[in-house]
Amino acid sequence: MPNPVAIHTEAPCFSWQLSADGRNRAQTAYRVTVADDPGKLSAERELHWDSGKVISNNSFHVVYEGARLESDTRYYWRVVAWDETDREGEPSETASFHIGLLQEEDWSGQWIGAPDIAGSPLFRGTFPVGKPCERAVVYFACLGYGELYLDGSKVGDHVLDPNWSDYDDRTIEGLLYPYNDNGNKSVYYVAYDITADLTVGKHSFGTMLGNGFYNQTARTVEGRMSYGNPRFLLQLMIKYADGSEERIVSDGSWRNECGPILFDNVFVGEVYDARREIEGWCEPEFDESDWQPVHIMSAPSGVLRAQQCPADKVMGTIRPICRTQLGEGCYVYDMGQNFSGWVRLRVRSTPGGSRFTLRFAEELHPNGTLDFTSAGGTDQIQHDVYISRGDDTEDYEPRFVWHGFRYVEISGFPGDPGDDAAIGVIVHASVDSVGSFECSDETLNRIQRMYRWSQLSNLHGGVPSDCPHRERLGYTGDGHITAKAAIYNFGMASFYRKWVQDIGDAQNIQTGFVPHTAPFNGGGGGPGWGSAYVIVPWLLYWAYGDLSLFRDHYEGMKRWVDYLKGCTDDGCIVEREEPGSWCLGDWCIPGSIELPERIVNTYFHAYVTKLLGRIAHVLGRGDDQRRYEARYADICLAFNERFLDPELNRYSIGRQGADIFAYALGCVPPEREPAIRNRLLMQYSEALGGCVDTGIFGTGLLFDTLADWGETDTAIALAVRDAYPGYGYMIKNGATTLWERWDGLESRNHPMFGSISAWMFEHLAGLRMCDESVAFARMVVKPPVTSKLAYAKAEISTIRGTYAAGWERDGDLLVLEAAVPVNGSIVIELPDRLRKPVSIFESGQPLFEGVDYMMEDNRIVLGSGHYRASWLASQ
Repeated sequence: MPNPVAIHTEAPCFSWQLSADGRNRAQTAYRVTVADDPGKLSAERELHWDSGKVISNNSFHVVYEGARLESDTRYYWRVVAWDETDREGEPSETASFHIGLLQEEDWSGQWIGAPDIAGSPLFRGTFPVGKPCERAVVYFACLGYGELYLDGSKVGDHVLDPNWSDYDDRTIEGLLYPYNDNGNKSVYYVAYDITADLTVGKHSFGTMLGNGFYNQTARTVEGRMSYGNPRFLLQLMIKYADGSEERIVSDGSWRNECGPILFDNVFVGEVYDARREIEGWCEPEFDESDWQPVHIMSAPSGVLRAQQCPADKVMGTIRPICRTQLGEGCYVYDMGQNFSGWVRLRVRSTPGGSRFTLRFAEELHPNGTLDFTSAGGTDQIQHDVYISRGDDTEDYEPRFVWHGFRYVEISGFPGDPGDDAAIGVIVHASVDSVGSFECSDETLNRIQRMYRWSQLSNLHGGVPSDCPHRERLGYTGDGHITAKAAIYNFGMASFYRKWVQDIGDAQNIQTGFVPHTAPFNGGGGGPGWGSAYVIVPWLLYWAYGDLSLFRDHYEGMKRWVDYLKGCTDDGCIVEREEPGSWCLGDWCIPGSIELPERIVNTYFHAYVTKLLGRIAHVLGRGDDQRRYEARYADICLAFNERFLDPELNRYSIGRQGADIFAYALGCVPPEREPAIRNRLLMQYSEALGGCVDTGIFGTGLLFDTLADWGETDTAIALAVRDAYPGYGYMIKNGATTLWERWDGLESRNHPMFGSISAWMFEHLAGLRMCDESVAFARMVVKPPVTSKLAYAKAEISTIRGTYAAGWERDGDLLVLEAAVPVNGSIVIELPDRLRKPVSIFESGQPLFEGVDYMMEDNRIVLGSGHYRASWLASQ
């Protein structure tokens, strides 16, 4: 987080990226300094922390170890690094971080809300500023969604804010199976620096509240889980230029009134009556005498935490590719892309009270009308309603809902709507794009683009959802199975940190059970879902070197793994989960699921046990490490005893990924591996019409296993296949995002089959992290053996800097290019039969000229630089 306003820790971690010309550049030492004033930092006086010169090549997650940091205080820091010759580099630019309100006693405002009125209420409070401000930061917590205004203008660019969480204790009814809500609660607040806006004089805050997931009552198929009426808490902390301080808080002096939003629900939509807009309602001189007093509301049980996850924002717009008239005043717009967000409606010259209805869908019927099947049927139609005020031109966008759609039907136009009547507004979490992949096969490129659209469409409120229209829930199985792909494509560190907190909050602290959605909102799954509580923290450590989640959640992860052991009869084979709950095994297998769920459940039991042993090793917990390593070995032994058929050389049914789960565990007996492998290769052979037969968990394992065997062409054939089932089949049938099911019968925007994107980076571009590395310290660059591609390339901006690799065939030559950041390294793995590359250049200069530089295992280790290597492809 660069220069964050409000972080929720007394021990922040510092990271930096290095730049330098030349080859093999690396850090050998660093020094971090911190002060509460940029002048003190530059002069190196009255420092809060001076790490001194630390001999280390580490450039990330350096933990603050200085004087105590205070709530609501800004600090400044910079770093200097020494290079491989012990030469001191230039200091970094000064950066800042602002500590939020860390303790409950730091808050003095009151939670306020409105009486039981329909729609979204408006609130306002006024306050004077009598002298110049040095710093002013406003903290805003909300149960539901909220927008904050200052003197008539919206504060910040967030939408659908704050982040969604399990806010408070509640009465849950109508669940599909019994559930004991015995976890923890969190509430997120956002912070804004408004110093520049607080001139001397009178000012006013305004807030508008939406129901969000806090007061969601429309969709109840998962259960009735509303918490109550929305409410908010506000606290403005002012430090004046003369050194004095003041707090402005939400309290009983605020006033409220009904606003123009008559109805809002995240699963349905919004009804907005522009005739009820109140001009100047949040400006300082507005007459509020006829507004009502606010209600003082009870505080939630959730712990107040600073929102550090990338907020939802408007990320772009889409213009329709075509418009079709269905009837008088009714048009269907095709945006050309399935995405999440809403429509910006523009109407002209309509009488006040005219009603415009916008209905959203992913698909059309053959007659051009909207098909709501994929979103759950006509009882779950997403729709917004706009009631005009009668101006010459009116623009409308909803505030507290988003939709997942490609098509929008708009009715109510009195004449031709005009070309700008409907613009698609793209909305999702504002994660950075950090990775890219491209190859010579356009079908594979389209699959990659479909994955990216699907993943982004399902990042809202700090939760990776399953779909952006029907369920919108943080299914833990869907979330962890695509986490590596998301990390390769997007900056996910702080996003996943927040979601791991949701998972930890949702865990039953007595039994260790982790539910299938987090924040918990119903839904079914099995052990492959709750295992996200171990898998996602491991991936964050793997990608970013972040140990803090291990420290914060280690006991919770242990409770989950021990819970799984308790779901067995022999300590190994998982037979069940919660009483009366679902235990799905692999999910969305083509056709009917015949694969026994015990195989998948036990695979995850073994996998998270193995990961927990590794985590224990990282944390220096030797006894735990040995215990979990021994348990992992026992589970693998039991897996073979229960599922391996020695006569047929297969596991269980020998289809739908049964053998792939065994290979992923590494438990296939060596003497049986050739026979099982050969049978599998015949099963998936392109010549024999092989096709994907796996669900969301088995598919990623299948593609990785085929690549590890050198069967990249087989994997490519499975991916691009345009007959059912296959990714190419989705494309052939008009998909622009990944489907929930291979047949497309349900949601058309589910990222859960998106694990293939990570496979493209690692096995088609040939750019992946070394097995022994963490935080991209060393990458393997290994072009695949394939006849189906002419080139492939990928780029990943990591915590160390940007790695890039690409290869292409140039006649008889295979040409490889790679870029390595400072403090990073790569291992180029060459074909086994290759004697010697034709050439290797760095920044245009030949390397190793006249020197035998080949290693015995055909591996070349290179430090930072820009490289180009080529060799005869036929060798």
